[in-house]
Amino acid sequence: MSIRSTARFLRYKVTSHPDGGLRVYASCLSCSWVVLPTADHERVSGAMRHHAATKGHALFNRTTEDMAVVVLADKCEQERRAEANALEYQHLGGAAEDARAEV
Repeated sequence: MSIRSTARFLRYKVTSHPDGGLRVYASCLSCSWVVLPTADHERVSGAMRHHAATKGHALFNRTTEDMAVVVLADKCEQERRAEANALEYQHLGGAAEDARAEV
């Protein structure tokens, strides 16, 4: 450990993962009717309207979910960490180690 230490405040941001997409599902609060999770939001809304029209139930629990990812907010810190990870990867054997692991 060095005599001089540096304390840094790193900011992170939470965002939707680009490969995740949004999914929505719904359930009726009056009965056991449900719409399974799907990316088609309009289909869920249409199914809720149809259920309300045929059964007279008006209250639903609708849930929207997405896959989230936490990333460093500072682009310079992202690049610094990527470089450090690449150096560590090379130091540990890099691609040769990967090839052995696949066998």
